[in-house]
Amino acid sequence: MGFATGYKQTLFFGNETAYGSAAVIDTAPGLVQSVTPTETNNLIKVRTMGGTRDYANIVPGKFEVNGSFDYLLQTGNFLRFAFGEDSGSTSVTDANPGVHTGASFVHTMGSYAPLGVNSFPSFSLEFNDYEDDGAAAATANLKRMFTGCRVNNLAIAATVDEPVKVTCDWIGQGVTVSTAASASVTAPTVDPFVFYQGWVYATTGAITSYTSIASTSRIAEVNGFDFSINNNLEPTWYISGTTSTRQTLRGLKGLIPKGRDYDGTLRLHFKNKTMYQRFLGSTTATASQGTLTAYYVVLDFCRVGTPTSSPKLITDNWMRMVLTSKFDTNAISGSPEDIVGQDLGLAISRAVCYFVDATANYK
Repeated sequence: MGFATGYKQTLFFGNETAYGSAAVIDTAPGLVQSVTPTETNNLIKVRTMGGTRDYANIVPGKFEVNGSFDYLLQTGNFLRFAFGEDSGSTSVTDANPGVHTGASFVHTMGSYAPLGVNSFPSFSLEFNDYEDDGAAAATANLKRMFTGCRVNNLAIAATVDEPVKVTCDWIGQGVTVSTAASASVTAPTVDPFVFYQGWVYATTGAITSYTSIASTSRIAEVNGFDFSINNNLEPTWYISGTTSTRQTLRGLKGLIPKGRDYDGTLRLHFKNKTMYQRFLGSTTATASQGTLTAYYVVLDFCRVGTPTSSPKLITDNWMRMVLTSKFDTNAISGSPEDIVGQDLGLAISRAVCYFVDATANYK
């Protein structure tokens, strides 16, 4: 048997109905590019008086499970684990998605009332290393099932000449190992979103999933953007061991999502002073202002159609992110042989993600 390669690895997930309860593995996050899980025994090294200069004992401490993976964005189902909601409007409750048009559904993720710890979604993650694809395909694998997983940080980024990329950092409760074959999952067949299918706007008008945005609000010099949401997860541990069949003695007992933090950056080719004036406080500012105008920075991606014309007519595979923002940092660079660049850092107070696809429910 030769060395294992990444071509024979698979990564799939399933929605947990209760935190830490192993889910049915039935979904692919997207076109997975890399995955890095890490398990740590947190070994406690003990010295003793009257002994030698060496350790007298090494005992296991907390068993921690976490990791990261990145994939190319095709569908929106995994994004729910970062934002926490899947509804059909801007409601403050977690409800089913709404009908968009025809056989398409609109999913609204990121409400004004973030879900509490007992309702915040969790997932089971299956990572399988095929060590043999012949007669021993179901007996010689390293199949790891991570349960009680929640998204700590998720980043979405797009750059010219690249597909839209999602990077996820997660924390899990535990892991089980087997040699079984990978789950049978039908992966998405649609193309990933790429940079030329995107539009970026900055406007003071309120935006929802169906709002048509004037083309005059479009920022046409964008070379790339970065957005991230951090749930600031806090693991909890108890000296009493465990009181649940889904918990292990050394594993974490709870995983609490705290206040959400957002970060965002727009990378532009400098065109005129308007964006700098927005940074100073308003489109008419000539110096730093005492108050800053809040803008909705809108990121639209769709494979067919133009979001500004009529979003309701876009039947499938459309994503809109609405970032309630103020411009925090500004950097306009200069070099004799380069186009002048302008990087704008966003201070984001709220982020909503709308996704239209043919999936009736992400849960």
